[in-house]
Amino acid sequence: MQKLYANQLAAQLQQGLAACYLIFGEEPLQKLEATDAIRQAARSQGYTERLSFTLDNQFDWSQLHNELGAMSLFADKRLIELELSQKLPPTASDQLKQLAQTLSPDIVLVLHGERSFAEVSKLAWFKQLQPHAVQVAIYPLDDRQTRQWLQQRARQLNLQLSADAISLLQHHSAGNLLAARQELEKLVLTHPGQLIDSDVLADFLADHSSFTVFQLGDAILAGEGQQAMHRLHRLLQQDLEPAIIIWQLQRDLQQLQQLHHNQQQGMALSQAYKQLAIWPKRQPLYQLALQRLSSGYLNYLLQELAAFDRLYKAGKLTDVTTALGHLVCLFIQPVPRTYSLQQYNDDAFN
Repeated sequence: MQKLYANQLAAQLQQGLAACYLIFGEEPLQKLEATDAIRQAARSQGYTERLSFTLDNQFDWSQLHNELGAMSLFADKRLIELELSQKLPPTASDQLKQLAQTLSPDIVLVLHGERSFAEVSKLAWFKQLQPHAVQVAIYPLDDRQTRQWLQQRARQLNLQLSADAISLLQHHSAGNLLAARQELEKLVLTHPGQLIDSDVLADFLADHSSFTVFQLGDAILAGEGQQAMHRLHRLLQQDLEPAIIIWQLQRDLQQLQQLHHNQQQGMALSQAYKQLAIWPKRQPLYQLALQRLSSGYLNYLLQELAAFDRLYKAGKLTDVTTALGHLVCLFIQPVPRTYSLQQYNDDAFN
């Protein structure tokens, strides 16, 4: 039968339920929502009973086979779910091969797990079920797909998020769609009918910390090293996500780069501020930063931020606070490049 991606499942369910669904992949929210969609469709079509099993080393196969074989003229339609662990018991393959012969019009069988779809689809039991099953392949989303997902989910929730707010939320959730969904659902409760830009969202994500991430940015632009480090540590004590801090640094850095570029093109600084929608109260701070940070040095800073982002997401920074402090110091005053995150090794920040 069909092979689908997660976003194609809803259309298939509108056409009717299949006898079997195989849902596998490494992105948990899409898998969760795919199984939820099948449950809702089954309820709407008279499948009044749902049974859920987890395949582990103590699994009683006779119980599953009895449920699959329990048919009568008066039996309720049933949805039977079997969750497969990453590593299956030795006898599981032979037992799973038998499932293709036990499918029934009164039962929808759903097999699901977090194992890679590409890997599980090569297994013999999967191939035996394949002709009878709708296969739902779950893959992690890339940056473009994640942004589209955030925009679509915000529209579904009637949330008005600006483009920079979407960017901040994408950076904050760092590929974790479940965390992104939770933040969007909380925004529905706290900001109904409100246009949410990056300033509003950053305050929301910061959970009203003593300092906001914007105040940290102000101190960094002004070159106030002691104040900037103090605000950084207070934000981290308040459990502010490092991703939000990096997002703020990147945004200010990109603004500085654009200001440098506009000046080189002969544009007046006042006009450049207006073009970039930089508030009057922040314009003197940007001017101070422009005086001490050259265009070439800003390119180096951008590479350092990218190195932090890469290492942080890979879980290779055991001392995130020191690494963030390093970045803040680089913004405050240009220093010799004797050490950088781009030269990171396993002994650094340990």
